[in-house]
Amino acid sequence: MKEDRLDRLMMIIGFFSPIIALVSITLSIAISPNFDWITNALSDLGHYTAVEIGDNPLIRAIIFNSGLIVTSILMLIFAVWFILKIDDIPTKIGMLPFVSAAIFLTAIGIFSENFGDIHFYVSVGFFASFPFAMWFIGIGWIRFPKLRWFSVISIILPLISVCIWYVTFNGLIWWTGMAIPEIITAGTAIGWIWIVNLLYQRGQLSMLKIDSTIN
Repeated sequence: MKEDRLDRLMMIIGFFSPIIALVSITLSIAISPNFDWITNALSDLGHYTAVEIGDNPLIRAIIFNSGLIVTSILMLIFAVWFILKIDDIPTKIGMLPFVSAAIFLTAIGIFSENFGDIHFYVSVGFFASFPFAMWFIGIGWIRFPKLRWFSVISIILPLISVCIWYVTFNGLIWWTGMAIPEIITAGTAIGWIWIVNLLYQRGQLSMLKIDSTIN
Protein backbone atom coordinates (compact mmCIF):
# COMPACT_ATOMS: atom_id res chain seq x y z
CA MET A 1 0.00 0.00 0.00
CA LYS A 2 2.83 2.40 0.89
CA GLU A 3 4.50 1.53 -2.39
CA ASP A 4 1.31 2.25 -4.32
CA ARG A 5 1.02 5.64 -2.65
CA LEU A 6 4.64 6.42 -3.47
CA ASP A 7 4.13 5.39 -7.09
CA ARG A 8 1.11 7.66 -7.38
CA LEU A 9 3.05 10.52 -5.81
CA MET A 10 5.91 10.02 -8.25
CA MET A 11 3.44 9.92 -11.14
CA ILE A 12 2.07 13.27 -10.03
CA ILE A 13 5.57 14.71 -9.64
CA GLY A 14 6.67 13.38 -13.02
CA PHE A 15 3.70 14.87 -14.84
CA PHE A 16 3.15 18.15 -13.04
CA SER A 17 6.62 19.40 -12.09
CA PRO A 18 7.41 20.55 -15.67
CA ILE A 19 4.12 22.44 -15.66
CA ILE A 20 5.41 24.53 -12.76
CA ALA A 21 8.27 25.77 -14.94
CA LEU A 22 5.94 26.42 -17.88
CA VAL A 23 3.55 28.39 -15.67
CA SER A 24 6.40 30.45 -14.19
CA ILE A 25 7.67 31.23 -17.70
CA THR A 26 4.16 32.21 -18.82
CA LEU A 27 3.63 34.48 -15.82
CA SER A 28 7.03 36.08 -16.26
CA ILE A 29 6.29 36.83 -19.90
CA ALA A 30 2.85 38.17 -18.97
CA ILE A 31 4.42 40.90 -16.84
CA SER A 32 7.15 41.62 -19.40
CA PRO A 33 5.49 43.65 -22.17
CA ASN A 34 8.74 44.08 -24.10
CA PHE A 35 9.73 40.42 -24.13
CA ASP A 36 10.19 39.27 -27.71
CA TRP A 37 10.34 35.59 -28.66
CA ILE A 38 12.36 36.54 -31.74
CA THR A 39 15.17 38.48 -30.04
CA ASN A 40 15.21 37.49 -26.37
CA ALA A 41 16.32 34.44 -24.42
CA LEU A 42 14.14 32.89 -21.75
CA SER A 43 16.93 33.58 -19.27
CA ASP A 44 16.32 37.31 -19.78
CA LEU A 45 13.21 36.75 -17.66
CA GLY A 46 15.40 35.71 -14.74
CA HIS A 47 17.55 38.85 -14.63
CA TYR A 48 16.99 40.61 -11.30
CA THR A 49 17.77 44.17 -12.39
CA ALA A 50 17.37 44.48 -16.18
CA VAL A 51 14.34 46.57 -17.20
CA GLU A 52 14.66 46.24 -20.99
CA ILE A 53 11.78 43.78 -21.25
CA GLY A 54 9.56 45.42 -18.63
CA ASP A 55 9.33 46.96 -15.21
CA ASN A 56 9.41 45.05 -11.91
CA PRO A 57 12.41 42.88 -12.87
CA LEU A 58 12.78 41.59 -9.30
CA ILE A 59 9.25 40.16 -9.20
CA ARG A 60 9.62 38.68 -12.67
CA ALA A 61 12.99 37.12 -11.85
CA ILE A 62 11.73 35.60 -8.61
CA ILE A 63 8.77 34.02 -10.42
CA PHE A 64 10.95 32.70 -13.24
CA ASN A 65 13.91 31.46 -11.23
CA SER A 66 11.88 29.93 -8.40
CA GLY A 67 9.76 28.06 -10.95
CA LEU A 68 12.88 26.55 -12.50
CA ILE A 69 14.32 25.61 -9.12
CA VAL A 70 11.14 23.95 -7.87
CA THR A 71 10.69 22.06 -11.13
CA SER A 72 14.28 20.87 -11.22
CA ILE A 73 14.25 19.65 -7.62
CA LEU A 74 11.04 17.71 -8.20
CA MET A 75 12.37 16.23 -11.44
CA LEU A 76 15.57 15.25 -9.65
CA ILE A 77 13.50 13.43 -7.04
CA PHE A 78 11.54 11.68 -9.79
CA ALA A 79 14.68 10.68 -11.71
CA VAL A 80 16.46 9.31 -8.64
CA TRP A 81 13.33 7.39 -7.61
CA PHE A 82 13.04 5.91 -11.11
CA ILE A 83 16.69 4.84 -11.08
CA LEU A 84 16.23 3.15 -7.71
CA LYS A 85 12.96 1.59 -8.80
CA ILE A 86 14.30 -0.27 -11.82
CA ASP A 87 16.83 -3.09 -12.01
CA ASP A 88 18.06 -2.59 -15.59
CA ILE A 89 21.65 -1.32 -15.54
CA PRO A 90 21.64 0.28 -19.03
CA THR A 91 18.50 2.23 -18.09
CA LYS A 92 20.03 3.34 -14.80
CA ILE A 93 23.08 4.61 -16.68
CA GLY A 94 20.89 6.21 -19.31
CA MET A 95 19.01 8.24 -16.70
CA LEU A 96 22.17 9.73 -15.20
CA PRO A 97 22.39 12.53 -17.81
CA PHE A 98 18.79 13.40 -16.93
CA VAL A 99 19.85 13.69 -13.29
CA SER A 100 22.66 15.98 -14.42
CA ALA A 101 20.18 18.06 -16.43
CA ALA A 102 17.98 18.50 -13.35
CA ILE A 103 20.98 19.68 -11.35
CA PHE A 104 21.99 22.11 -14.10
CA LEU A 105 18.42 23.44 -14.24
CA THR A 106 18.59 24.14 -10.52
CA ALA A 107 21.83 26.01 -11.15
CA ILE A 108 20.18 28.06 -13.91
CA GLY A 109 17.57 29.23 -11.42
CA ILE A 110 20.18 30.01 -8.78
CA PHE A 111 22.81 31.56 -11.04
CA SER A 112 20.66 33.89 -13.14
CA GLU A 113 21.96 36.10 -15.94
CA ASN A 114 23.25 38.43 -13.22
CA PHE A 115 26.07 35.92 -12.63
CA GLY A 116 27.47 36.29 -16.16
CA ASP A 117 29.58 33.40 -17.42
CA ILE A 118 28.42 31.02 -14.69
CA HIS A 119 24.89 31.27 -16.02
CA PHE A 120 26.10 30.56 -19.54
CA TYR A 121 27.99 27.44 -18.48
CA VAL A 122 25.13 25.92 -16.48
CA SER A 123 22.71 26.69 -19.32
CA VAL A 124 24.94 24.86 -21.79
CA GLY A 125 25.22 22.02 -19.30
CA PHE A 126 21.44 21.75 -19.08
CA PHE A 127 20.74 21.76 -22.81
CA ALA A 128 23.66 19.41 -23.48
CA SER A 129 22.78 16.86 -20.77
CA PHE A 130 19.26 15.56 -21.27
CA PRO A 131 19.64 14.74 -24.99
CA PHE A 132 22.14 12.08 -23.94
CA ALA A 133 19.58 10.59 -21.58
CA MET A 134 17.22 10.25 -24.54
CA TRP A 135 19.93 8.73 -26.73
CA PHE A 136 21.16 6.30 -24.07
CA ILE A 137 17.64 5.17 -23.18
CA GLY A 138 16.69 4.94 -26.85
CA ILE A 139 19.67 2.77 -27.68
CA GLY A 140 19.26 0.69 -24.52
CA TRP A 141 15.58 -0.02 -25.11
CA ILE A 142 15.96 -1.13 -28.72
CA ARG A 143 16.44 -4.65 -27.37
CA PHE A 144 12.83 -4.63 -26.16
CA PRO A 145 10.46 -5.16 -29.11
CA LYS A 146 7.52 -3.46 -27.39
CA LEU A 147 9.60 -0.32 -26.74
CA ARG A 148 11.31 0.07 -30.10
CA TRP A 149 8.84 2.75 -31.16
CA PHE A 150 9.89 4.77 -28.13
CA SER A 151 13.55 4.07 -28.89
CA VAL A 152 13.07 5.71 -32.28
CA ILE A 153 11.40 8.73 -30.65
CA SER A 154 14.19 8.97 -28.07
CA ILE A 155 16.85 9.01 -30.77
CA ILE A 156 15.08 11.44 -33.11
CA LEU A 157 13.90 14.07 -30.59
CA PRO A 158 17.39 15.29 -29.64
CA LEU A 159 18.32 15.47 -33.31
CA ILE A 160 15.49 17.96 -33.77
CA SER A 161 17.01 20.08 -31.02
CA VAL A 162 20.47 19.82 -32.58
CA CYS A 163 19.10 21.03 -35.91
CA ILE A 164 17.27 23.93 -34.29
CA TRP A 165 20.37 25.06 -32.40
CA TYR A 166 22.48 24.69 -35.54
CA VAL A 167 20.28 26.95 -37.66
CA THR A 168 20.03 29.40 -34.76
CA PHE A 169 23.77 29.77 -34.19
CA ASN A 170 24.45 29.97 -37.92
CA GLY A 171 21.82 32.62 -38.59
CA LEU A 172 19.83 30.39 -40.92
CA ILE A 173 16.46 31.13 -39.31
CA TRP A 174 14.39 34.25 -38.74
CA TRP A 175 14.83 34.48 -34.95
CA THR A 176 17.97 35.95 -33.41
CA GLY A 177 17.34 35.21 -29.74
CA MET A 178 17.51 31.94 -27.86
CA ALA A 179 13.93 31.79 -26.54
CA ILE A 180 12.45 29.74 -29.38
CA PRO A 181 15.14 27.02 -29.52
CA GLU A 182 15.16 26.94 -25.71
CA ILE A 183 11.43 26.32 -25.37
CA ILE A 184 11.37 23.78 -28.21
CA THR A 185 14.31 21.88 -26.75
CA ALA A 186 12.81 21.94 -23.27
CA GLY A 187 9.51 20.79 -24.76
CA THR A 188 11.17 17.68 -26.19
CA ALA A 189 12.53 16.82 -22.74
CA ILE A 190 9.15 17.36 -21.09
CA GLY A 191 7.31 15.24 -23.64
CA TRP A 192 9.93 12.52 -23.33
CA ILE A 193 9.80 12.22 -19.55
CA TRP A 194 5.99 12.31 -19.66
CA ILE A 195 6.00 9.29 -21.96
CA VAL A 196 8.48 7.44 -19.72
CA ASN A 197 6.26 8.17 -16.73
CA LEU A 198 3.15 7.03 -18.60
CA LEU A 199 4.81 3.80 -19.73
CA TYR A 200 5.81 3.00 -16.18
CA GLN A 201 2.40 3.81 -14.72
CA ARG A 202 0.72 1.57 -17.33
CA GLY A 203 3.02 -1.31 -16.44
CA GLN A 204 4.71 -1.31 -19.85
CA LEU A 205 8.23 -1.22 -18.41
CA SER A 206 8.04 -4.55 -16.61
CA MET A 207 10.96 -5.81 -18.72
CA LEU A 208 13.18 -3.43 -16.76
CA LYS A 209 12.67 -5.67 -13.71
CA ILE A 210 10.90 -3.10 -11.56
CA ASP A 211 12.20 -3.38 -8.00
CA SER A 212 9.19 -3.85 -5.75
CA THR A 213 11.30 -3.40 -2.60
CA ILE A 214 11.44 0.39 -2.94
CA ASN A 215 8.73 1.87 -0.77
